[in-house]
Amino acid sequence: MLKLYELNLNNIEYWKKVTNTDSSKIVFVKDKTDSFTLFLDRLDNPKSMPKINGSYFIDLVSGRLISLLEEEDFVVIEPSGIRVEKTSLTKDNKTLDKVAKVLNQNHDQYVSTSEDIEYNTYFCNRIALREAIDEIPLELINQEIINVTKGYEESQNHIEKFYVSEFSPYDFMCLFTAINVSQKKLVFNRDRLVKFIRSCKNNNQFSRLLNDIYLKNNGIFDYSDDLDEAIQKLRLAGILYTISPESDATMYIFENTPMAKLIKDRLDYFDEMASFIGDYEKYISDIIFPAHQQLNKKK
Repeated sequence: MLKLYELNLNNIEYWKKVTNTDSSKIVFVKDKTDSFTLFLDRLDNPKSMPKINGSYFIDLVSGRLISLLEEEDFVVIEPSGIRVEKTSLTKDNKTLDKVAKVLNQNHDQYVSTSEDIEYNTYFCNRIALREAIDEIPLELINQEIINVTKGYEESQNHIEKFYVSEFSPYDFMCLFTAINVSQKKLVFNRDRLVKFIRSCKNNNQFSRLLNDIYLKNNGIFDYSDDLDEAIQKLRLAGILYTISPESDATMYIFENTPMAKLIKDRLDYFDEMASFIGDYEKYISDIIFPAHQQLNKKK
């Protein structure tokens, strides 16, 4: 459901893309808006994105993602850093009509101006502060974007290298296995489990349990390297086993599995996992029962 907002920018300083009259080259110079409005759809704070003190928005015309951070009586457009009063952010039941008008009449102008306000101003401010210049060639902006992007990617790689999951796929399989044993259920199908996980992810269910289980698709079915690695660890530990390589999707649990060891340090997730397993069983029964009915009809 759309949450439509308008951000009215009057007399706001930003870096504007223009053509230098002497060199005919594209440059950026400081300017002020007379009156310009950003048309936005509010996303709030999706769980898949870093938590911020504010909300994420999609620009309805350009499609760009921005965030508006809250600072007392102001909101800050990120990444540009432009600050405006909170009262500038309003709702209007005619927003979609205005967006349609922009798309039909001055789409290119809107996209160019909004890009300068939302993104280019950030890079221009970095360069102007470092180089002490008031006219910035487009080439410098392009290089700055490359440098910032590279720095961000290196930072993310560093973070991921030392990232420790609060509830890893291995934690998931340990608790899933322990609760199943406690309920005297000693067999499960890995592929059906992956299908159910996909369904949960699509519906934003059990996010705390499934956040770090990443699914892939080979064009035919979903699979998870993370889950397979966790299952393999439990097999090597003598907790899970399979009957034959031909039916490796059917996983069996040894009855003497040390439940206390698997549950230890994961108690905070116990109730959620119990609910997950309950929903999973219902999901499986909804698949299997109709299939059995269909087979009986054929007989």
